[in-house]
Amino acid sequence: MFDVVKRKNLISIVIVFITLISLFALLKVVSAPILENNYFFDSNKEVNKDLRLVDIPDKKETTVVFGGDVMLSRTVNAKMEEYNDFTWPFLEIADYFKEADLSVINLESPFLKNSNYQVLTGSFSFKANPLTSEGLKLAGIDLVSLANNHTINQGRQGIIDTIDILEENNISHTGAGLNISEARKPAILNIDGDKYAFLSYAYPKDYSIATDNRHGLVNMDEDKMVDDILKLKAQENPPNYIIILMHGGIEYTTKPNWQQKQFAHLAIDSGADMIVGHHPHWPQIYEVYNDSPIIYSLGNLIFDQMWSEETRQGIILESTWQNGLKRLELIPTKIYDYGQVRILDRSIEDEKNEAERILNKIKAPDSGIIYER
Repeated sequence: MFDVVKRKNLISIVIVFITLISLFALLKVVSAPILENNYFFDSNKEVNKDLRLVDIPDKKETTVVFGGDVMLSRTVNAKMEEYNDFTWPFLEIADYFKEADLSVINLESPFLKNSNYQVLTGSFSFKANPLTSEGLKLAGIDLVSLANNHTINQGRQGIIDTIDILEENNISHTGAGLNISEARKPAILNIDGDKYAFLSYAYPKDYSIATDNRHGLVNMDEDKMVDDILKLKAQENPPNYIIILMHGGIEYTTKPNWQQKQFAHLAIDSGADMIVGHHPHWPQIYEVYNDSPIIYSLGNLIFDQMWSEETRQGIILESTWQNGLKRLELIPTKIYDYGQVRILDRSIEDEKNEAERILNKIKAPDSGIIYER
């Protein structure tokens, strides 16, 4: 009898002990703090009370601006020498470009050290005085595209000197080199934690194209372009954005040709975020393909082609990024005195009207804003 009572008492004690432990554990759960930086319980939902991710704050807004063809030789150079100022072509736009987080142009004339820089009117073999890099510095140019039909005007030495001078001035470059590996190397720039990758390609199919053993540029070879994009996307820490700089099309027309369209569409299908073009010396129409913008040609930024209104007119592309592309604006420009560019001032009636004519030719609204999120 005693043993039975003893057993019952022991069982009762165990039950009480287990009950106390359970109550203590329940109190710990109820009083546990909410993890505000991870997930929280949404008590306002009547049926679906799933865990919800706290909103991530917006990243800082970033501005990337693009200019078209910049040629610092021939009459542009003659004017700089006449005025004894190698920053002269950029004086009117330097502050604007410098304010951007990142500024990009197409450099249409190779630098050459220790040379005579006189290039006669009508010649298409350009060479730029290294002193003209002062203008690039004044404007805060961060990146130049070298994949264009004038990069090899001064041969292998021109490419060597061009790259030397750009790197001495902390200006990134892509699209040309002493071999094809160098030429295909992307330029990757970091801005506030985001990586912007740039690749550059041009239309030629001749001796100007780099090979394993020859200097030159990267042409619009679709297989190479797709491979370059896929390699970027396969990196352990891939870039946030991939931008293709495309030098192609038919000169002196507002419409892209089949090669520009096909190349640009394939680039976007392969993972590029935006395509920015040059070469035609006129601004061209733009397109949004699969939610990604294609600006087929920005026209001239700095050139000595004063013989027509269209070759004097250009556009700057101002792009704003914040958790993706946020805004795109086309800003009309005009070249004066064989080489100095100016943004058209819309507070002046004549310049406002000209700016709108430029935009209308490429089917853009008068505001110049072609994308806004």
